[in-house]
Formats: sequence, C-alpha cells, structure tokens
Amino acid sequence: MQKHLFLTGPSGCGKSEAVRRTLGPALLGAGGFVTSQERDRDGKLQRSLLLPTAAAGGAEGFEALPYLDLRGMAPTHDNEVFRREGVRLLQEAAWYPFSVLDAIGGFELLIPQFRAALADTLSSEQPLLGVLMQQNEAAALCRRLGLGERVEANIAQLWKVLQADRDTLIVELAGLHRRRALRALEQWTEEYAR
Repeated sequence: MQKHLFLTGPSGCGKSEAVRRTLGPALLGAGGFVTSQERDRDGKLQRSLLLPTAAAGGAEGFEALPYLDLRGMAPTHDNEVFRREGVRLLQEAAWYPFSVLDAIGGFELLIPQFRAALADTLSSEQPLLGVLMQQNEAAALCRRLGLGERVEANIAQLWKVLQADRDTLIVELAGLHRRRALRALEQWTEEYAR
C-alpha cells in the first residue's frame, strides 16, 4: 500500500466522514489538519473552518479558525489562517506517526508559505491520508472568490505532482469507485495508523 492515500470525489460524497469513521480514535495521535463546515438548515455551506486533526478525534480545547465565509453578499476568505496556522500544523505534523490533510487542493494553494510547507510534507517519508478537492470544484470555488488563473495553475500542479508520485494513490470515493476507495482506506489505516 502506498504511504500517501488521497480520497477525492464530488463535494458531499462523504470523503471526510469516511476518513473520520475509519480512523476513529487514531485521529488523536495524528498530525495535520481537518476542515469543518457550518451549514444552514437547508444544508447550504455557510463557513469553512480549520482545526488540528486531534479535534476530529474528540480532543477538546482547540479553536476552529474560519477561513471561508459564504454568508454575505460576496464570499470572503482569510489567507492568514493557512499562512499561519496551516503552515504551523504542517510543520508540526512531522512529529507524529502519520498525518491527515483534510482537505487540500483549493484556494490555500495561493499562499506561497503554505505551498512550501505542503511540498515538504508531501515529499516526506511520513504516511499521509488526505482529502483532495476535485480540480473542477476547486477551480470553480476560486473563480467564485475572484482569485484568478494563478490558483487554478497551482491546483493543476498539485494534481500533477500527486499523480506522478509512486508513493501516492488517489482514489475516487464516488459511484462505481466507492467500494475500492473504502477498501484502500481500510488497508491504509491497518498498515499505517494502528
């Protein structure tokens, strides 16, 4: 099994839920970060927040940092969350037996400091389990935020690097591929997170 496993698929297909359910208490001993979404009564995304991975495992005392706010007339984003906290969480991830990156592949790739820390993490020998935004959804979000083509180029470059890495497996958690993705997730967990 490759050391780096990334789940991808359409928004709402259960990628983060599958990671959290499969890892369970092992999340408490993982580096990296998770994202959380606040939704309204109709299920429409309102805000996205960044947290250390241990928070998804049930550890308390962590402040959720909002980095995307879709509640107003125009969506807003806070680059400082990834420039500071995102970079710190990636740098500290090296001290853990494995890391979770849930999710990458969006507007955070605009931030040079985050891209550099992510490149270091991806090139390490540490096992990684991640959620990877689909290119078309990430590009659409970046256009909605008015971020331009530069971010889309960074997204495409991330996918190219991951697809070329022999230690990385990207599986889609949707449709006919769902069962294969869940098996890969269970196998990765048994090998690297137990």
